[in-house]
Amino acid sequence: MSAVELHNITFLGSSDAGKTTLVESVAHHFGATSRKGSVEEGTALTDFTAEEKEKKHSLTAGVVHIEAPHGKLNLIDTPGYPDFVADAITSMGAAGTAVFSIAAREAGVPFHTLQLWKRAGETGLARSVVVTKLDGDNLDLGQVIENIRETLGQRVVPFTLADGTGDAFTKVITVAGGDNEYRSILVDAIVEADDDLMEKYLEEGDISTEELEQAIPRAMAKGTFAPLFCVHPKQGIGLEEFAEFLVRDFPSASMQLSVMHSENIEDGSPDSRTVARVWKVMTDKHLGQVSYLRILQGTVTPDSQLVDPHTQRTIKANGLSFLFGKDLQATAKAGPGDIVAVTRIDDLEVGDVLVSEGEAKRHDFHLPSPYFSLAVKPASRADEQKISGELAKAVREDPCVRVHRDPATGENIVDGLSELHLQTVLHRIEGRGVGVETKLPRIAYKETITGKAEASHRHKKQTGGSGQFGEAHIRIAPRTRGEGFEFVNAIVGGAIPKQYIPAVEKGLHEQMADGIIAGSEVVDIAVELYDGKFHAVDSDELSFKTCGRIALKEAFAKANPILLEPVMNVEITVPSRYFGDVSGDLNTRRGHILGMDTDGDFQTIKAEVPLAEMQTYGTILRSMSHGEGSYAMEFSRYDQVPSHLQEQVVQGLAEQADG
Repeated sequence: MSAVELHNITFLGSSDAGKTTLVESVAHHFGATSRKGSVEEGTALTDFTAEEKEKKHSLTAGVVHIEAPHGKLNLIDTPGYPDFVADAITSMGAAGTAVFSIAAREAGVPFHTLQLWKRAGETGLARSVVVTKLDGDNLDLGQVIENIRETLGQRVVPFTLADGTGDAFTKVITVAGGDNEYRSILVDAIVEADDDLMEKYLEEGDISTEELEQAIPRAMAKGTFAPLFCVHPKQGIGLEEFAEFLVRDFPSASMQLSVMHSENIEDGSPDSRTVARVWKVMTDKHLGQVSYLRILQGTVTPDSQLVDPHTQRTIKANGLSFLFGKDLQATAKAGPGDIVAVTRIDDLEVGDVLVSEGEAKRHDFHLPSPYFSLAVKPASRADEQKISGELAKAVREDPCVRVHRDPATGENIVDGLSELHLQTVLHRIEGRGVGVETKLPRIAYKETITGKAEASHRHKKQTGGSGQFGEAHIRIAPRTRGEGFEFVNAIVGGAIPKQYIPAVEKGLHEQMADGIIAGSEVVDIAVELYDGKFHAVDSDELSFKTCGRIALKEAFAKANPILLEPVMNVEITVPSRYFGDVSGDLNTRRGHILGMDTDGDFQTIKAEVPLAEMQTYGTILRSMSHGEGSYAMEFSRYDQVPSHLQEQVVQGLAEQADG
């Protein structure tokens, strides 16, 4: 079958919009399944993991390969929660068209859907909209459609219209073949992509339905037309019209080759060198790592030898298969545009590009940076040997997950997009037999001073034989934030021999690392060593190192010590109706609002907020905004903990250390 007849389509949208049911219904329509699966019953093709069946939501992308009568389809069902956005974004690197499922409601388009819509447009995908849940009560179809067009743009034009809402929704009406308010808008959007058709339209004043249909794929590919469909997937109303449009009018994989935006592609033909991009990775208990590939050009067989230029490793296309939910359908050959899986290649990562020869650049999907963290440790001694390997798998499976060791606290940290996100990732690890304990990470506070002080310490110890003796006098002063530590050797006249000066400085460094008032790193101070005493027999490095440590502790306590906390740059986006609640809540979190942006019905608040006030913010924002808010944050700087809170924080850190 030629690439012209192949369509790769990713289904995007919020978690309540019926994407999985829509994909299931299309597969059933084309005879790919004998029985329509159900999300509620845990029998949906693309919700096949244990977590998805339990939560009744898509948590990872699933692919359904369909041999339709008039073409070949790869349908990608993606997670709707913003917490699992990685698969939604990387699926755009495998597809040529994005279908946005939007539940009919007066409130309009969720912000997460709007973000994905913009990303798909920037990527160059053709786009379409399916309006679901029109069987709800008190819906105004015209208002629902206009809300969508106002948010997503006027190039969204109905192709099918519901004959009513609620119980009155019984069939759909095709706009192109009827007499309605949207037909002229539809014609304008389609002919805009074809100069000859535009000229004919201007001369004759109309275009036949057949001419319009022939022009639709190019209009979608060029982005002048994004068809909107009214569909009730469960009851099948409008489903046939939508499903047939997929294979008849959506741009083909070859037409959409340009949207791949890859410097690795020459001509996209089956006879060119092979180029395949990894866009998803999963772990199967029987097959090991399963890597999903989008073949950009060339041909792949199970015996193909491919090179990962990133690692310079030669890879065999083990288990080359088309994907049908959890099932892999072995194939002897795959060509340009095909979405396939290979197995038992354990170190492939999302973004890797495999080639049969030559060089290739790794693909950057520009995924969001994680901003929620948990400290993790193995639940038992038996889990210690396994946990690092399982965490490495988690990072490969979800590139929005990161693992690192915090040098300030010594904790092993897992970063993700939310508490729900990380709970799901760690639950998956536990399902593979590795116990994990978690807690919120210790915040990496820092200590410094605001005043100057002096102190000295004499270390003298006699235990028989050679003793220990040293004495050091120091002055300390604050430095500008970020300037770090400065050590000044002001010893004159040999009060402390040169060979013991480094020992004093080492003691200072060790005490700064251990902390003084709260067990946190000391920063931004200057220490001057200006006097001391030694003993010709008893003095040694340990004595002077001890002097440095204790003298610093005593001087620090007299120099108005303060605690510094990390402050984050935060961007919070919510529908306008929740703005007051969210901004008021920020004030209670010691937040400082820097500015606001408006995008339609959405408000984005830019603020600086201490990390201590944001560790569980995702759950709070979800409650305040009824699930419609989103936020992102990144480190800004360290700033002083307010004096009235410092004692409370110090006490809390002491309790953490004891625990």
